[in-house]
Amino acid sequence: MDVHPLDAVGSVADIGAYNDRFIRESAAARAEFAMEADIAYGESPAETLDFFPAGAGAPLAIFFHGGYWARRDKHEFSYIARGLVPHGIAIANVNYGLAPATPLREIVAQARRAVRWCRANHERFGTDPARMSVLGHSAGGHLATMCAIDGPVHAVASISGLHDLAPVQDSFANDWLHLDPAEAADLSPISHAPVAGCELFATYGSKESDAFKLQSLTLPRESVPIMERESRARQPDRSLSHEEISIHRATDRRHPQRVGSRRKDRRRLP
Repeated sequence: MDVHPLDAVGSVADIGAYNDRFIRESAAARAEFAMEADIAYGESPAETLDFFPAGAGAPLAIFFHGGYWARRDKHEFSYIARGLVPHGIAIANVNYGLAPATPLREIVAQARRAVRWCRANHERFGTDPARMSVLGHSAGGHLATMCAIDGPVHAVASISGLHDLAPVQDSFANDWLHLDPAEAADLSPISHAPVAGCELFATYGSKESDAFKLQSLTLPRESVPIMERESRARQPDRSLSHEEISIHRATDRRHPQRVGSRRKDRRRLP
C-alpha cells in the first residue's frame, strides 16, 4: 500500500515502539520532577497545561504536541522535561482542542492564548518573561511557529513542523481539518513573518520524506536555521536525549547551506 508522503505514522513501521517509549518516559518524568498539572489557561476544557518548574528566574519553554491537530495529549510528551528541566529550563506542556470538533483557526487561537497566559502569569511560576520560547512537534511545530507571528517570544523551535498547509489541505488530513485554499494559506506560517527579535529554528529527521523536509526548507527567511536530526528509526530504545543534529541555513530551498554540526561525517542534503 502506498503511503502518503505527509503520513508520518504510516511511514514508520515500528511506530508503536516509539509511542510506547513516549508514554513510558513521560510517566517517568512526571514521577521524577515536580509539576503542577492541568492548569487552565482558557475557558474550554481542553485549554490546560502542565508546568514543570526549574527554579526562580528560569527561562520558560512552552511545548505543543503533535498529532495532526486531531490526536495525542500533553501527557504523552511529559518526557521533554527530562531534557530541559535539569538544565534549568522550566516547561509549560500545553493541551489544546482537537479537530474536527475544534477548527484549526480556533486551535491556533488557543495556542496563542496559552503563550499570552504564560507571559501574564510569569510571576506566579517564577519564570523570566524575557526568556520565553515556544516549541512544538509536527502539528505542534505549526502552532509554535504561528506563535512567532503573535509574539513577543524570545525564540521558536519547530520539530518536523508543518509550515505550508497547501499540501496538507490536499491530503488525508483535510478529512478533519476542512480547510479551503484561502484558509490554508492564511493559517500557514510561511505566509507570515515572525515578530522582530524572535529567533526561529526548524528541525526534521534525516529519514523523513522529502515532503516533510520541504515543510521546513520552504520557510522563506534566510535567517532561519534548519536542523537535520539523525534518524533513529532502527533504534527506538535509544535515549531521547542523545540525538545528533546538523544545522543548515535556508539560503536556497533545494540546497541548504550547512552552518554547523555536532558530527564531522554529516552528509549534506541533496
